[in-house]
Amino acid sequence: MVKLISVGESSYKLIFDEFDEEMEIDSLLKIDYSNLIGELITFPVIVNRFGWLLADMERTVSEKKLSLEVFEAKLKERIRTDLTQQSNGKKPTVEELNNAVVSDKGFQIMSRNLFEAQKNRDYINSVYWSAKDKSDKLNKLSLSMQAGDINDSQLEGRVNNVIIKKTKNLIG
Repeated sequence: MVKLISVGESSYKLIFDEFDEEMEIDSLLKIDYSNLIGELITFPVIVNRFGWLLADMERTVSEKKLSLEVFEAKLKERIRTDLTQQSNGKKPTVEELNNAVVSDKGFQIMSRNLFEAQKNRDYINSVYWSAKDKSDKLNKLSLSMQAGDINDSQLEGRVNNVIIKKTKNLIG
């Protein structure tokens, strides 16, 4: 996945791999003590991925909220005009206007879509903070490790849906 962001006058292209398969979230959020090195190496990437998902969900919620607000404003104007014409020029009360808006099927559908997006955002938010908590615990565990504790074979393979590859040292 590629993300383009602007920071001040500069633009940055960020590239990262997406989750490419289904994963058991509860399993992912548990510390695998049998592969602590793999956990330490890969989990910051997982937290980052959940952070991106959360940002995407925040944007989705904001877009749905804006769409609903625009729809509501246009709907109120149309209803206000219709109710004024029906009552021979008498303007509707705020309560009459609000009741008509809430009763509108389109408004109800758009509201439910917003609620669904908010629920999904909250799910991702919960997973993000759980992943952040695991990352913090892994950082504390790493303080007790010694340089010789890491075996080269543990530094390669697939852990937490992240592929670890050992490369040759190009700086000589």
